[in-house]
Amino acid sequence: MVARRAGTVSAATLFGLVLSLVFTDLVAPRWVQAVGLDVWNIGTLRDEVRGHDEQAAIVEAQRIRIIREAEASGRVAERLAAGKISLAAAVDELEPTLRHRVGFECAWPNDRPPTFRHAVARYAITRVEADLTPDPERQAVVVARLLAEYADLR
Repeated sequence: MVARRAGTVSAATLFGLVLSLVFTDLVAPRWVQAVGLDVWNIGTLRDEVRGHDEQAAIVEAQRIRIIREAEASGRVAERLAAGKISLAAAVDELEPTLRHRVGFECAWPNDRPPTFRHAVARYAITRVEADLTPDPERQAVVVARLLAEYADLR
């Protein structure tokens, strides 16, 4: 019974000491560091967490931008597939967005298009082709039309 009580008192004392150090670090972090009691480097960990939060916000903003760009590209591809706009008009709409997309120029490493406009046109054709996969007959007709327009693209 005595040993059990001593263990309980020791655990309570240790818990109280740790709680006191954490509370003191929250109230007076510079003093804790100056005295050398910041054994967990809480200040450094706080800075790391802040940095990770900032990086997470940047990644989230990029994710949202890419989703919006993909949605916009999808709307252009729908109009292109329906014949409401020409391939050249679709390229004009997509080019400003894709010019700033990191890695876009690496999409065709073995068969590089002659110009950036041609790369955007290939992207548009590929997007339409993928969207029309459930309807192979329509896909063949639309893609043939787009490839003919691609041949005349300047």
